[in-house]
Amino acid sequence: MRGAVSAMLWVALAAAPPARAQEAAGAPGATAPVEQGRAEQEEAAPSEEEKEQARWHFEKGLALEEQQAWAAAAAEFKLSRRLYPTRNATFLAARCLQRLQRYDEALEMYEAFLREFSNLPPEDRTAAQTSVDELRALVGTLDILGAKPGAAIVVDGVDRGDYPPVNPIRVGAGIHTVRILKEGYAPFETRVEVAGGRTEPVAVKLVVSAESGRLKVTERSGLKLDVLVDGEIVGQTPWEGLLSVGQHSVALRGEKSQGTGPAAAPVKAGQLTTLSLRAEELEALLSVDPTPAGATVFIDGVSVGGGSWEGALRAGAHRVEVREDGFRPVTRQLNLARGQRLELPIALQRDEDAARWQEPPRFTFDVSAGVPMTRSFGGDVAGACDDGCSRSVGIGGLGLFHAGYESGSGWGGGVTLGYVAAFQKTTDREASITPFSRDASASPFGPAQGTADDRLRLSGLVVGVAGSLHTGERIPLLFRLGAGAVLGSVRDRRENFVPKTVMTDGAVVDVHRAEATDSANFVYLAPEVRVGVRLGERIELSAGLQGLLLFAMPAPRFDDQQEVGVLHRQVTGTGVTTKEGIGTYAADELTESLVFLLSPSLGLRYAF
Repeated sequence: MRGAVSAMLWVALAAAPPARAQEAAGAPGATAPVEQGRAEQEEAAPSEEEKEQARWHFEKGLALEEQQAWAAAAAEFKLSRRLYPTRNATFLAARCLQRLQRYDEALEMYEAFLREFSNLPPEDRTAAQTSVDELRALVGTLDILGAKPGAAIVVDGVDRGDYPPVNPIRVGAGIHTVRILKEGYAPFETRVEVAGGRTEPVAVKLVVSAESGRLKVTERSGLKLDVLVDGEIVGQTPWEGLLSVGQHSVALRGEKSQGTGPAAAPVKAGQLTTLSLRAEELEALLSVDPTPAGATVFIDGVSVGGGSWEGALRAGAHRVEVREDGFRPVTRQLNLARGQRLELPIALQRDEDAARWQEPPRFTFDVSAGVPMTRSFGGDVAGACDDGCSRSVGIGGLGLFHAGYESGSGWGGGVTLGYVAAFQKTTDREASITPFSRDASASPFGPAQGTADDRLRLSGLVVGVAGSLHTGERIPLLFRLGAGAVLGSVRDRRENFVPKTVMTDGAVVDVHRAEATDSANFVYLAPEVRVGVRLGERIELSAGLQGLLLFAMPAPRFDDQQEVGVLHRQVTGTGVTTKEGIGTYAADELTESLVFLLSPSLGLRYAF
């Protein structure tokens, strides 16, 4: 019933507007009528057979559109338009192409709709013009410069005519693969990124092919079919021509569904390569849409070029491969049924280890300033601060300069130079002082126990090497492990000695302030992680956290030969007797053999 009504409506001149064509396609027993274009009226009228074929493909497109098979529906509407251009076939083809995000083709089809058909209803003209405005913002133009006249222009595997082009070469915004082919010259290929609404120049330099060979293509039954070499129609069978050395893709196309799938044609220098193909009924339609857009598509092991590919294939098993430098290849095994229209989107996963994504090697310089902190220096001073004693958090400053060389993969190494200082204070730590005299009996006082305050300072020059990994595009990350030496000293300024008890002879001891500095050399390990933000192509600001493990060799000590002035005051019946003497503190360890500092920091990195 639907077919009969569609046939009646097909020949009617009182057309339903294109904007309602989808409603007609979805209603039982109804379809959209047509209006013949002015361009067709100026040429010879199509035959009744061509009109019937156009109607058949139009109805097939309606059915496929109802199933949301946009690629197959667009192909049917475009074929119907080629046989007999109608208003509705043009509009629906444009809409399907827009849904497929083939914006450049959709824009050209909408423009043809507005240009070729007169007396459009106002609402249809407005809808088409609105789509044109929207699509122009999503479509750019390629300006091919410097090619040879007659050279074939192929964009993303689609033939776009010969150079110089008659019409602007429009493409959707994004990255596209442009190939320029001309007999006697080596193929030219480049990738171009095009912004919407902009014209991108493509400078072409064709080089005369030093090596070439000839290819002869025949159809075994003697049929006259179009010969496509690398997606471009070069003639009809039997065909022979000069091609550059290397692998080429060859396919045959005839009327209706006659033709062949893609076949490999290896051309050798100075030799004739003969390819004999047998045409068959290509009963299935396959559309491969790779991501990224310029990825190379292989059908049954034969390269059919970069970008989206759509073509007819025989029913049965097929293998589809998509490859692109810097991505992991994908293979799909298909079994196409007769009459099947299959849309196959394939998205490749980026291979982060591929050379394509690696930046060139470079030199790097970075400086950082941090605040190292520790709970305790340890040893006999801060480490022995127990009950009755108070201890501050160890804190200080750390400044480092790194200079290195970094590979494109982000791995690098270099040298480190800097300075570190950290301070810690203890209060009321137990201490003892011993009289210092060659003649112990001559000392005015004996050993005294009490408490004292200590001010510790660890400082030194940092010299070492470091290995690193720098990664991340939007959020740079730096992982670094350093090792080397800290060449410095530990100082202890000891004061406020308070005896615990009055001495047995009733005397009071006052101890002067003492200061001892011991050289301290440490071997260090410094793991570090930093998170950055790019301030430009070469400059990066970052915040990080670094650990500093200091291994003392050996642990520094307080100098037990350091003479400390002692004032001995004794109260007697006749007054106060004051005597001066000399004492020494014990050889306390000023730090543990392992000191751990944790340092948050800010840094600035420059790479070139």
